[in-house]
Amino acid sequence: MWDFEHMSVTPRPEAQMVAFRDTLEVCGLVDMGFAGVPFTYDYKCSGASNVKVQLEKAVATNEWRNMFAFSSVVHIPSPCSDHLAIFLKGSADPGLIGKSCRRYELFWERDAALPKVIKEAWATVGGVQNLAQLRDALSKTMASLGVWSKKFGNIRRELAKSRNQLEELMHMNADKAEIRMIIDKMNELLYQEEMIWLQRSRITWLKEGDRNTKYFHSKDVWRARKNKIRELTDSIGVVHTDSAAMGKLANDYFQDIFTADHSLDASVILDLVEAKVMEEDNARLVAPFSNKEISDTLFQIGPLKALGPDGFPARFF
Repeated sequence: MWDFEHMSVTPRPEAQMVAFRDTLEVCGLVDMGFAGVPFTYDYKCSGASNVKVQLEKAVATNEWRNMFAFSSVVHIPSPCSDHLAIFLKGSADPGLIGKSCRRYELFWERDAALPKVIKEAWATVGGVQNLAQLRDALSKTMASLGVWSKKFGNIRRELAKSRNQLEELMHMNADKAEIRMIIDKMNELLYQEEMIWLQRSRITWLKEGDRNTKYFHSKDVWRARKNKIRELTDSIGVVHTDSAAMGKLANDYFQDIFTADHSLDASVILDLVEAKVMEEDNARLVAPFSNKEISDTLFQIGPLKALGPDGFPARFF
């Protein structure tokens, strides 16, 4: 499929690889990737005459990949053959690990009552003088929004209910005004559903309103799959797959690399470095952050990018 998959002194004809890629595109198939060695055939000759190449591939449609989002392909060596086995490993969706974080939903902004709910929730907190009070204020605001948002119910269930109602009204040859009311409700629900998946997909170059729900959903599924850490290897080579063990391993790793080693004397190196930052420049660098600097930094963040632990995206602020 690609020249780098053919590990040999003799290159593979480019025209054949282009034809194969075009065939996959016409058939709507995409490469599923793999884990393991980067070839599926080893000629097992010595020296430059040997050939290692990825002859076999696992491909699937996007619909199949969305249905089995956590499947994976593994190359398994065999002592009895020049070819490696291709093992398609199916895994169940592990779902969320630990306590889920309540998040600010973009579609809430469709309701005119949202600003009032936020204002009332913030007013109950009182003055905010430091970061601890700000954290508590945001937490209480999110709790109030969580209670208020229950009125929206489950968007998918509401959509299914509205479709059934519309079908019944059409069979009954009901009044057009009544049908129109259900259609308007369905359009609003579809728009809300699209905004939900837009927010989770983190796509920034498409706008809501064009019925891109399926695309947003697909991007969210594959973003979650790509970002999921399935295993970690510790310093002695032991592989850990348990979530608690991986969490402890990650915590210990970052504590170790960000902990100062007091046995080291950095002055031996620092004394040889010529100073480039003048005193007045250094004074500006170590000066307290101004409100303008904080607001400028905040508003440069993508409005729907990764949430903080409080569940609010930058758009909220």
